[in-house]
Amino acid sequence: MWYLRILFDKEGGMDSDECEEISRPLNELIDKQDFIGNIDMLEIGTPGLSKKLRKPEHFKACTGERIRATVRDEKGKEVSVFGTLEAYDEEKNEITLVSEGETTVLHIPDCVKVNSDL
Repeated sequence: MWYLRILFDKEGGMDSDECEEISRPLNELIDKQDFIGNIDMLEIGTPGLSKKLRKPEHFKACTGERIRATVRDEKGKEVSVFGTLEAYDEEKNEITLVSEGETTVLHIPDCVKVNSDL
């Protein structure tokens, strides 16, 4: 099965009117392509309010924004840590979150997932 997914975003997110504004001309352009007959599923949209952060560029782009990191506690239970992404250290593979004056440093490989939390 061939699947084509096109995601777009902008700082501050996008509303449904903006998605529609972009989707219409994009759909028309895609319909004219030779390969479109091979596509079984076409998805055009945005990553949404809760974008997954995985790559260095994701963390750098979200610096100063509120995020949620899910980690496991001592008993293996998933716990969410919320805060503003104050810093990303690519060398150490760590993020620094600040929430209500408290600073938390998390090693990214120890996180189950990290998402923007708009």
